[in-house]
Amino acid sequence: MMTSFPLIMDGAMGTELMDRGLKMPLPLCSADTNITEPEIVKAVHIDYVNAGADIIGTNTFRTTTWTYRKVGFSHKVSQSRARSSLMKAVDLARESNPKILGASLTSIEDCYMPKNFPGRLYAKEVYAQTLDWMIDAGVDLFLFETMGNIKEIETLLSASNISIHRKWLSIVLKSENELLDGSSINKAISLAKTHSIDTFLINCTTVDILQGALKYVKSNWNKDWGVYPNVGKNMPEKDGFIKDKHNNKEISNFLKMVYEDGAKVIGVCCGSTPDTISNIVKTLERN
Repeated sequence: MMTSFPLIMDGAMGTELMDRGLKMPLPLCSADTNITEPEIVKAVHIDYVNAGADIIGTNTFRTTTWTYRKVGFSHKVSQSRARSSLMKAVDLARESNPKILGASLTSIEDCYMPKNFPGRLYAKEVYAQTLDWMIDAGVDLFLFETMGNIKEIETLLSASNISIHRKWLSIVLKSENELLDGSSINKAISLAKTHSIDTFLINCTTVDILQGALKYVKSNWNKDWGVYPNVGKNMPEKDGFIKDKHNNKEISNFLKMVYEDGAKVIGVCCGSTPDTISNIVKTLERN
C-alpha cells in the first residue's frame, strides 16, 4: 500500500516544442527558443505544472558558449547570447510557478554521441561558466541529466563541488549495466557517492533497459533514486524523433511499478507530453 506520493518530473521540452510547430536545427536545438519564442517555452512549462509535475527543468540543454560558437558566432557574441538564453530560460521556468525549479545541464556535445566528448580541459571551462550563470540565476536544485560519458560526468561533478548544494545526477544507458560510452553503471554510482549527489536517476533510456538496470541502483545506492524514461520503444533519432512509442497507459503502469519498488522521483523524457504526465498522476492517485 503506497502511503506517499513521489516527486513528479516534467516531460520533454524539445519534442514538445517541435510538436507545437517550432523548428530547432542542431546544434542549438531548443536553446535559442528562450529568446525567440519565450511564450511558447513558458506555455510548455505551465502545461506540465497544470498536468501535475512537481519539478520543472529549465530549457537549458544547449545554452552554452560552446554551442553558440559551433553555430559560427564569435566568442564574445556566443557568451552573451548563451548567458541571455540561460537567464531567460530560468525566468520562464520560474514563471510557471513550479514546486521545485531545477537547472538542467547535460553533455556538452550530442547526448547520444559520448565519443564526441571534447575532453576534460574544454569541458571544465564550459561547465564552470554555465554553473556560475545558474548559481547567479537562482534555482532549487541542479539536475545533471542525460549523461553518458564517465569522463564527462567526473569533470562536471568536480566542477560542481564548490558553492553548489542539492545536486542530482541522471545517466543514460545503452544496456542495463552500461552507460552509452560502455562504462559501468556502478562506476557512475561510485562517482555520485564521492561527489555528494543527493538523488541518482536514469533518464532518456527505454523502459526495457530500465527494468534490468534498477537492480544495480537498488543494490549500490542508499539514497533517493528515480527514473524518467523515453516513451519510445527504441531510442530517439538524433533530432529527437521517435517512431514507435509506448502509450500513456503502458508508461504510467511501468512508473507505478517503479514507484512501488522504491523510486522517490518519476517522470518521462523524450516524446512525452503534458498528457503523459497527467496520466501518470491519475494512475498513482487511483492506488
